[in-house]
Amino acid sequence: MSRNLNGTAGPSMAALCIIKGLRTPIDLVSISHGQRRTISFLSQAFGIVADSDLGTDNLRWMGPARFTIGFLIRLFGNTVYPCDVALKVEIDDKKRIKEHYHAVVQNKSNAEPREEIPESGGLPPLKYGLATDPIPDDWMRISHDKLGNFYSGNMAFMSQDANFFPASLPNDGFLDVIMIRGDISRLTAVQMLGSLEDGELFDLPDVHALKISAFRITPRNPEDGYISIDGEQIPYEPFQAEVHKGLGTVISRSGFKYETGKGS
Repeated sequence: MSRNLNGTAGPSMAALCIIKGLRTPIDLVSISHGQRRTISFLSQAFGIVADSDLGTDNLRWMGPARFTIGFLIRLFGNTVYPCDVALKVEIDDKKRIKEHYHAVVQNKSNAEPREEIPESGGLPPLKYGLATDPIPDDWMRISHDKLGNFYSGNMAFMSQDANFFPASLPNDGFLDVIMIRGDISRLTAVQMLGSLEDGELFDLPDVHALKISAFRITPRNPEDGYISIDGEQIPYEPFQAEVHKGLGTVISRSGFKYETGKGS
């Protein structure tokens, strides 16, 4: 988290950045599955990222390398994750996503109104209901027979050297999403893995990028699988996410953006 907010993973520099930092509103995300509702601040994953993370607990002794090993095992096994995806799309073009990001950075402000909190306290009501409710008519629906990866994030770096979402902003009211087919060539997939540190994954032609305000994923495979919310496993069943703009507060270096190294 410090890599995103302060541009450093070093404890000493992070402590200094916190002391000198600015209060920054940050979007939070309601996750519903069944009748349960939880809050997410970082990421939601279905497909090879969730599988490579949660499915390699037996390799934790390898450290961070376990994710790469898990990824390669599933890659060479041509693993796909059939599902139905529904999205409340806000920006559907990479060029417009970049324009949105640069407009915020150049204005040095992302101080649009936060979502209102009920006077009685607690969480805001869900605009789109639970994962068991009907899907709204204005959502985009995609039926994926060969999905490789669905990954949505609320920050740029998902780990110290994995810049999955270089156009992510703390308080724009959107989740950044990438979707990748599971039947791309193995060479392309390996190149994607190597493009993460510099944020170049976003620009690759096989990466479908969106900014959204809500989504639902319904796995088609009835067998057990992995769904990751902030790196933690939830039951393998339909789940839904909905953004709450500026509901949280963090301390950051800039007060309005993440320290991605681009546009800083």
